[in-house]
Amino acid sequence: MVLHAHYATHKALFTNTLNSMRAIIQQFGPALESVQLEHYSSPSEPLINELQVEMKLSTINPSDLITISGAYRSRITLPFVPGFEGIGKVTKYSDSTSTFSIGDRVLPIGTAGAWQKYRNTKEEWCFTIPENLSDEQAATSYINPMTAWLMLTEALNIHSDMSIIVNAANSAIGLMLIRMLNHLGITPIALVRRDNTIEEFENCRVHTIINTSNNADYQQLLDITKNNKIDAVLDCIGGDDALLYTHIVKEHAQFINYGLLSKQPIPADFWIQRPDIQFSCFHLRQWIHSAEKPLIQNKLNEVMNLVHQGIADTKIDRYFSLKEIHHAIQYIEKTRTVNKGKILITF
Repeated sequence: MVLHAHYATHKALFTNTLNSMRAIIQQFGPALESVQLEHYSSPSEPLINELQVEMKLSTINPSDLITISGAYRSRITLPFVPGFEGIGKVTKYSDSTSTFSIGDRVLPIGTAGAWQKYRNTKEEWCFTIPENLSDEQAATSYINPMTAWLMLTEALNIHSDMSIIVNAANSAIGLMLIRMLNHLGITPIALVRRDNTIEEFENCRVHTIINTSNNADYQQLLDITKNNKIDAVLDCIGGDDALLYTHIVKEHAQFINYGLLSKQPIPADFWIQRPDIQFSCFHLRQWIHSAEKPLIQNKLNEVMNLVHQGIADTKIDRYFSLKEIHHAIQYIEKTRTVNKGKILITF
């Protein structure tokens, strides 16, 4: 009986190990090569002011793949578990004063670690989710919606009747920015990189769609802005394309950069040609880590309300289980030029 009990105990531990899986990065590089899967025991008991969270859904964002590549290696310690966005439910807590209960859905943010079934995380970095949001809506309510909404409400000097350009406008966040601007009473100009994108702007109100890789379209943009120059540019491309805007923006116009999809910095000629431009970079991580929790929760509440209304909702393309993570990454690379929606990881 003792041997049988001993065997049963080890079998249970072994089964628990197999039921807990995570992705882990031991060295930086291309995601397909760097992402490894491993089975692990559920985390130890949470410490004071920590929650144990069982992840339900996580996302794969471009920022995840960029982090895995080593672009931010100065602030990442190897090994690490990727994933900055996803939702889970509270399974354990050690502090009797916790504001959460077992089974509560939470949005854990602030650090990577969403690509694993169980994680212990500080309670101060866990946020509440309204009941009217589905798991899918809640899991995609952070990276893009918060970035877009904070740019418009915290970084942009917004006013009625202003003229705004949204670059990479048919990207997931570009479309979200347009819907939010429409909600605020503004109809922007949408810039894209290919023809025949009009169907992608469903439920979006735009002044015009300009393919900047088409000379005729670019001339149209110059004509449109000849007598009514642009108040603000929301740009996630960077690189030499930034020079396009030096001819079409007003004096002291705002230029907010929130990404470098071109993988190239904005050239110095941009500021030489237009030193008057109010240039700023917006990084969600910097805002989040400089704000107090009540303010973050308030902004998340605003964003989640917009998600519920469909203004900041995210289209879901496919679901992959965590054990299929390499297939998910291959799929993302294959469909990179087409915005088909978000990929979700299940556990």
